[in-house]
Amino acid sequence: MLQPWLLLLLSLPPRPSSLRVRAWRRLKALGAVALKSGAYLLPFSPDRYEQFQWLAQEVQKDRGEATLLKVDRVENMNQPKIVRLFDEARNADYTSLTDRYRKLGSAKHPRAAEELARLARELDRLADIDFFEAPGRQQALRAREAAERRVTGPPKVGARPAGRLVLETLQGRRWATRPRPHVDRIASAWLIKRFLDPAAEFVFAAADELPADAIPFDMAGVEFGHQGDDCTFETLLHRSGLHDRRLAAIAEIVHEADVRDGKFHREEARGLDLVLRGLLAAIKDDHEALAQGLTLFDGLYSTIGERP
Repeated sequence: MLQPWLLLLLSLPPRPSSLRVRAWRRLKALGAVALKSGAYLLPFSPDRYEQFQWLAQEVQKDRGEATLLKVDRVENMNQPKIVRLFDEARNADYTSLTDRYRKLGSAKHPRAAEELARLARELDRLADIDFFEAPGRQQALRAREAAERRVTGPPKVGARPAGRLVLETLQGRRWATRPRPHVDRIASAWLIKRFLDPAAEFVFAAADELPADAIPFDMAGVEFGHQGDDCTFETLLHRSGLHDRRLAAIAEIVHEADVRDGKFHREEARGLDLVLRGLLAAIKDDHEALAQGLTLFDGLYSTIGERP
């Protein structure tokens, strides 16, 4: 099935000059690519259609011209060639981010943890507009892991025990993770809330602003985070000792949606990733987005493994 596209044609007046800056920033934030001067493309979705509509209205308000089209194809350019345009744009973004990760020093570097948190937010933002999974993402993820090791240092003895969790010590706790939760963070929060700590409360904070009484998860250098090849959901599942085929299947889906290393061939991963991206685009409050995400994983757990 062919991917439908949104095509926005813009003609901007010379004044005000700020309109050009605003339009360019908005197009960049949306992940649009330029087919030629004044012609910008996005894969169709209702949310992106609405975003292009708002931009078109802003341009027209400042006496510019804007035409928004939904097209099934672009003449003289097949779908693989269009996808390459998006991949090239995201690869350039990932390369820039990779360079910044590589320049990040050790924990002794001033504000290293703060910069690491900032880069993590930018990587999450890029994932939201990486519509076709550009190859540069894996290089950026490897650079992030190396930077996290430099900043947090080698694990301290006993800091990351591999033994079974003592669930009695984890009841009624606050759990903290990074803002704008995506696949692994939402899935991990669901596993915590539904199976480990039913009275859990969740806090969203940067690495240097964690509440002292909170248990951090899916953050750099913490016990409940990525360990080896495992994503955070897998780490929690393995440490919990839970043996549930549906949880094992969800772990594979979450791993593939989050890490994208091809370890598990789960067709559901792409759909889960897209649904949660849409959820975050539509809901700006992290706690509300998490609540919706928990319901989504309740449904996934209830139906996983059923025959279609």
